[in-house]
Amino acid sequence: MQKSGFVFTIFLLSLSIQGQVAGRYTDGKDYAVYFEQTRFGLTIKPVLWTATQLLKETTKDHYVVIDRTSRGADFRRDEKGRVTGVAIRGMDGEGLKLVRSNKPLLPVELFLFGRTHEAADAYKSRRQEGLATALETAEQVLERLPTKTKYVIAFLTQLAPQFQTDARFHSLLGFAYVRASDRQSALTSFRRAYELDAANERAISGLYRLGALPDAPKKDGGWKIPFPTAGVFAKPTAAEIKAVADDWAKRDLSPNAIREELKTTISFDSWTANVRVVSHLVHGTRHYGAIIIPRNAKPGCCAVIVDAKGVSPSYFPLTVESVDSVAFMDKWRDQFIYLVPSFRGEVMNIGGKTFKSEGDRRDALDGATDDAIALLNVALQTTPEADPKRICVYGRSRGGNVALLMGERDPRIKCVVNVSGPTDWFYLMGTGGWTEEELWKEGIRTHADPMQTGGQNIERFLGRAIEGKADLAAVRHNMIASSPHYFAERLPLIQIHYGLEDPSVPSRNGYELVKKLKENKVRASRYQAFFYPDQGHDTDRLAEPEAARNFILQTLKIK
Repeated sequence: MQKSGFVFTIFLLSLSIQGQVAGRYTDGKDYAVYFEQTRFGLTIKPVLWTATQLLKETTKDHYVVIDRTSRGADFRRDEKGRVTGVAIRGMDGEGLKLVRSNKPLLPVELFLFGRTHEAADAYKSRRQEGLATALETAEQVLERLPTKTKYVIAFLTQLAPQFQTDARFHSLLGFAYVRASDRQSALTSFRRAYELDAANERAISGLYRLGALPDAPKKDGGWKIPFPTAGVFAKPTAAEIKAVADDWAKRDLSPNAIREELKTTISFDSWTANVRVVSHLVHGTRHYGAIIIPRNAKPGCCAVIVDAKGVSPSYFPLTVESVDSVAFMDKWRDQFIYLVPSFRGEVMNIGGKTFKSEGDRRDALDGATDDAIALLNVALQTTPEADPKRICVYGRSRGGNVALLMGERDPRIKCVVNVSGPTDWFYLMGTGGWTEEELWKEGIRTHADPMQTGGQNIERFLGRAIEGKADLAAVRHNMIASSPHYFAERLPLIQIHYGLEDPSVPSRNGYELVKKLKENKVRASRYQAFFYPDQGHDTDRLAEPEAARNFILQTLKIK
């Protein structure tokens, strides 16, 4: 393995300088955390995390994560003032006694460096307790680090003699083989797990997805879908894609029944801005959004950033005071107006007040794009400080998807920044080596809720069909309208960011979008693409905001 990247850099840091906190800290058994002094400041990264966090010092030796202050680190010093240890708050490692040390490597670190034989031997030397930890570690690596799958298989192969009669082990190995595209070996592993324990849900799930479950499920057979899933995932036709574009062109998103719900000020660090919360009707339902305006803004002074929120199966609320784009625009904050839509069926919090937009939260992509465009129309009509000729959209995850769709649908938008956004719901969103169709079939079988396999996307795209309110054509129309991949030639200037260790939105969404742009002969100067090794769904929380800011400033000609 090439010895490069964040972890190896940490190992090379000098530990001899008094007062320096950067370095490696460990419990000497199963956990390590790495601190690095970067040009952005001090960062923290627990051993199995894929998100590097930026810290700020609140008092001497006490740090918090800048954008999540419930997380942090408190360093310990000896009588000579040398840093000897650290206590972690709010993340992996909390409660452990961590000592500063640059060696020896822990079994988990050997594993991640590809030294799987040594890692397996280290765990085996600890007998039953070590074997249990080894299996837990392999599960975490497989779940969190897609590019380490070959290490997982090699590691489990080393441990196989100790787990011959363990169904959990064989089902885990089966899932690892699927991720590695070795389905024949996966089938063998799942069958072995099922032989050992016919009630093992992971074995049942693997066999079902591979079409090899010996007996039909004993339950009610899952949800009833009025059409085969194969029809859902057939390749979109040119006629279907055109029908979506025609539908977009007909939608009326003009300002309608506008109300000012709240007028206040909020602070981001030491920067204070005026905020108006407005509501308006979108297709007959009331939608809320926030418009953040610099305090000394003059008419026509300010470019516009639409900040599109991500989403999770729990539909976490939007907190206006933590809007991403306000934070990363830094000293240029006063040159922008920030629009923050609260998408349909979702909650927005600001200054202790809560606003909930009406509508079906399941319409979280194409419908959310309607909400964002409608809020933009309201803002441009009611905010004289906004410059309608300088508009960018920024979004993470679902927000990245909405940002791309807005760029494709609204010619006023000059640039788009997409961070980890899904681009194609037909062929690019399958995870763990499974196709999206296979994940949906599993979710249908188990009546999956949004937190379970396939559940979130079944709710989003098949929910109405299960209720008898949508046919196959309507489901496919929604999926196409939620897939910016099929309209890539419409995009303005774009910048995209993906983490190679993202287990939820595979980086192929970004690679295939770039490929599509090239196929459409879009000039290379019109798009920028960043793919981050060792980072997950959050991408690089240091480099990405800087690149996004520079891109927006350059595109909108702001100095």
